[in-house]
Amino acid sequence: MSFNKSRILVRGLLLNNDLDHLFYFRFFLIEIWLWMQVQDKKGRDIWVPVEVNIDDHIVEANVDTSDPTYVENYVTDLAIAPPLDVKRPMWQFHVLNGTSGNAAGHMIVRVHHALGDGTSLMSLLLACTRRLGSPDELPAVPVARRRERERKSAFRHILSLLNLFWNTLVGVFLFTSTAIWLKDSESVIKGHTGVEKEKKKLNFVSLEMADMVTVKDSVNGTVNDVLMGIVGSALRTYLVGRDAASSPANSAGEIETSADSDPKAEVVKTKSKIASKVEKLRIRACAMMNTRGSPGLQELASMMEGGSQHRWGNRMGYLLMDIPLKYHLDPLDYVRAAKKVTDRKKASLEGIFTYWSGAMLMGLTGPKPPLILTRRIVLQTTLTVSNVPGPTEPVTFAGNPIVGIFPTVSGHPQSVSIYLQTYMGKASLVVMSAESAIPDPEVFCKLCVDSLKDMVRAAKSRPVPPA
Repeated sequence: MSFNKSRILVRGLLLNNDLDHLFYFRFFLIEIWLWMQVQDKKGRDIWVPVEVNIDDHIVEANVDTSDPTYVENYVTDLAIAPPLDVKRPMWQFHVLNGTSGNAAGHMIVRVHHALGDGTSLMSLLLACTRRLGSPDELPAVPVARRRERERKSAFRHILSLLNLFWNTLVGVFLFTSTAIWLKDSESVIKGHTGVEKEKKKLNFVSLEMADMVTVKDSVNGTVNDVLMGIVGSALRTYLVGRDAASSPANSAGEIETSADSDPKAEVVKTKSKIASKVEKLRIRACAMMNTRGSPGLQELASMMEGGSQHRWGNRMGYLLMDIPLKYHLDPLDYVRAAKKVTDRKKASLEGIFTYWSGAMLMGLTGPKPPLILTRRIVLQTTLTVSNVPGPTEPVTFAGNPIVGIFPTVSGHPQSVSIYLQTYMGKASLVVMSAESAIPDPEVFCKLCVDSLKDMVRAAKSRPVPPA
């Protein structure tokens, strides 16, 4: 069984093709690690040193300026392209020359997920960049600050421990049940075996971080709460609209009715039934959690030292998050509903359990059983949602200013993946979907933008609650 997950980073920039400065890629990934078909005494694959010709990993192409979706199509073609050669370092640079959008060129970094998780790869990417206007200075690493712990009485501390125990127990039970039998409702966006090989579509939009901060402050939440609320609101609207559009219609485009009935009333009644059906769906997101003791991006040198707080590699646990699909008159209630879910997950050890159970299984049995378990969990859920922070200041790569950073992951059996990537006060919302699930991801992205606008208007119309 192959579960080849490749992470692709799409970056708009001005190119001068000077890629030989990649010190960190060369010395930390190229000359040290290679996933070879070499097995140790226990029959497990291991990393071995290898000599590398960097030219073997660079692919150049010219952008078809007559096709406004050329770059997106190029990325989705890579998503279903043959796997990376395991007898070479598993990464490629695809340099696309030619203006597209607000960038004079693009570079796609195709990296096998075995090399590291999103935090590792983004930290590596950050180490390859320099501050705009200061070519010798590394950009500042975004600091993920933990909330200050409030002082609690002994009684409240005991209640918190009991809450932690209960939430962990429920999370572990649902995770185990999902691995065995519990799966999401069948819907048009539910994945299936083989969907990872289907043609994908890609779209991304830019959101203002200031707007997301306004919303999160209004509910005393986090950016992740806002992201999940936006996804829930947009997904509900999309599913209701899509089901309504596929209902039987006459030549005028209205729902078919009898001669004595009111067409408008029938349309409203039909949409109400569809909305009720959508609200009953079980749709969960498989969200990734960084299990390192130190949150956020890290200095690459400290990650390579192997410290327990911020070690390089795949150190992520899974959180199974319910998507809020119930209709809310107040747009902020979608965020509040999402916050209830995320608060329970934060007050549990579910992510730690899923990471360490997989790590222990890997150590005892080798890679195949954990691979089967991961694939099973992903297949039983509907979405993948990820949020990785990026540079907070403008940066350059090989002397070229970076316009945007857009991450995606492919190779997993889900039809829809949603990513949030921050950079320079902007948040790029990236949606990759199978054509059979969401054939028009640009529509879904617009619904996400509209949902955020509604939330911002609602947030500005009322006072901010105390922290």
